[in-house]
Amino acid sequence: MPVKKYMRRGTSKFYFVPTIAATTMIPTRSELNAGTEFSEYIAAMDGWTVTNNEIETPNMADTYDSTIPGSDKADSSSFTFYEDEVDADLEQTFAKGTTGYVVILRKGDVPGNNSMDVFPIRVASQSPQYTADNEAAKFMVTCSITSRPLQGAPVPLAGTDEVQTITITGTPTGGTFALTFNSQTTSAIAYNANAAAVQAALEALSNIAPGDITCAGGALPGTPVTVNFGGGVYDGTNVPQMTASGSFTGGTSPAVTVTTTTPGG
Repeated sequence: MPVKKYMRRGTSKFYFVPTIAATTMIPTRSELNAGTEFSEYIAAMDGWTVTNNEIETPNMADTYDSTIPGSDKADSSSFTFYEDEVDADLEQTFAKGTTGYVVILRKGDVPGNNSMDVFPIRVASQSPQYTADNEAAKFMVTCSITSRPLQGAPVPLAGTDEVQTITITGTPTGGTFALTFNSQTTSAIAYNANAAAVQAALEALSNIAPGDITCAGGALPGTPVTVNFGGGVYDGTNVPQMTASGSFTGGTSPAVTVTTTTPGG
């Protein structure tokens, strides 16, 4: 069968995952999504392989120098990263002494494909590189591989996107409400807002980026609005439950509630 060749650049994905609960070192989709993908920062890399220290077993009966498998060892492994001119997020992610996992999806994010390598690491050093040459600024991170890596594991299957539903009862004729997500609260939202207005209010929060959510349904108060957490870091994960508070006029004991109609994860 002909080999379908491919180039790792533009295909393979690299993540730093701080925590993997399973003793198998196979991350869940939620754990992978909670990590940091750093593929676009990589200028060069070295190591990230496992070698065997063969044991020589010559004997007097044969002139052939035979060997048997010995202990395994991961070579010294490092990344050279492009340095961002403004923020230092990646430098903080790979600060000296940091422990976690470097997860490499060799063939890209193909759920179920046996092409995931997981390296348990401790950051040994981080050093900026200085040069007067005409090239982008870089820094190098060297990692110690702290235990046996996992190679050829299945890429985690995609999780279920969480859906939460905003409902207003009591038929108000005026007023506003606000939504709180993970300690961040929106500005006032009109009692009769449509899905687009609710989405805009949520995307204005510092912890929800454009594309993280999709709102549908509405307009309120007659029809509930659903919030689908299907993008970015929330894709396929169990997200915090939103809460709501309202200040309405008219109607009969109007109230606003948020319920999780489809749990994520």
